[in-house]
Parts: sequence; structure tokens; C-alpha cells
Amino acid sequence: MRVRTRAWLPLVGCAGAVLWAGGPARAAAPPGAPAPGPGRTAAAPGVGPAAVPLSHTGSVAAPASLSRTGSVAAPASLSRTGSVAAPAPRADLAFHGYAVIDGDRMEVRLTPRDHGPAAVPEASVRVQWSVGPAGAVTLSPGCARTGERTVVCGTGALVAGQAGEEIRLGVRLRVPAPEVTLEVETAWNGGVADPDRTNDRLRVLVLPTGDEYSF
Repeated sequence: MRVRTRAWLPLVGCAGAVLWAGGPARAAAPPGAPAPGPGRTAAAPGVGPAAVPLSHTGSVAAPASLSRTGSVAAPASLSRTGSVAAPAPRADLAFHGYAVIDGDRMEVRLTPRDHGPAAVPEASVRVQWSVGPAGAVTLSPGCARTGERTVVCGTGALVAGQAGEEIRLGVRLRVPAPEVTLEVETAWNGGVADPDRTNDRLRVLVLPTGDEYSF
């Protein structure tokens, strides 16, 4: 078996320094610069080493999240003042009533009710029907038409566990219809958190039979 050996040839420089060929080449440090320690290589002249943040364990630390101003960004769950916003009061708002069509006139009666647990300072309900009216619409106080077939009514303050004042609407239909679709939905809940959203919107099919269709 042949054993390959590394040949080290002494070369004599012009200044008398001895250079060894075959060994690893290292960059010469500039005059006055400290010699690199074990395991470190000399930096190129004019270029400093990049700073790497280290944790107390010696591993690379993750950079902090900074804002554009250079300050540490606050957590998203906190407000700008550092306080936590109070949760909104909870109240289940619902509307119950009936609609009846007698000839070419439709009457709607509905009552708001606050199932609690908190009171509602003010709310509003939107009522819409599928057939256009043949003129003016009879409205309760606090109601206003927002479209040809749409009315919005305020409920006033509602006490938890009690019903509010009844809202009455009267519509003379433009043409006799075999059926009318009535939609009743919460337009505004007064800023409370409603734990039950299933009763926020109702759709009732009303036939011109003179019977009351409850919802």
C-alpha cells in the first residue's frame, strides 16, 4: 500500500521570511490590528463583522418586533393606553307578532322583547314586504320609510325580561297578490352583544285569507 505524504517545501522570500507551501492560507492582519484568536479568521480590511444578537444560552436571539418609530410594538390585544376594553353587555333581542291580509290591505303588528340579561337603551327593527304599496303606508310613531317596500322603526328603551311597545304598520297593496313575503329583522341592537342571533331575522309567508300569520 502506498502512503501519500504531504511535502512541505521551505521557500525563502526576498525579505528573508520563511513561507511554507502546502499549509492553509491565511489573510495577513493589517498593522496594529489584534491577531485573530483560535477558531476566528481575520476580517477583510475596512469591513467589520456583522453583529448577531445572542441569548443568555448562547443561541441566536429572535429580534424584537419594532414599530416604525423604533419602539417595541404593543400587543394587539391591548388598547393604545395599555388597558383592556370592557366587554359589551349581553342581551337577547327578539320581535314577535303577526301579519294579516284582508283584500288588498295588509296589517302588521310586532312587539320587541328583551330576553336579557342586560337592558337595551335603544334598538330598531326593519320590516320589508315583497309587494309594492299602492300609496302611503300607515306608520306608528318612531317609524320611517327607507324604501318603497321597507320601513325602519325604533323600539325605545327596553327593560330586561320585558316587552316593549307594540309597533303597527298598515300597507295597501298595489295589486292583489296570491301571497306576500314579510321579512322582519333587527336593524340595530343598541350596541349589546346578542347571545342568540337565530331570532334576529324572520321571514313569514302571508296568504290573503284574512287569517293571522304569527311569527
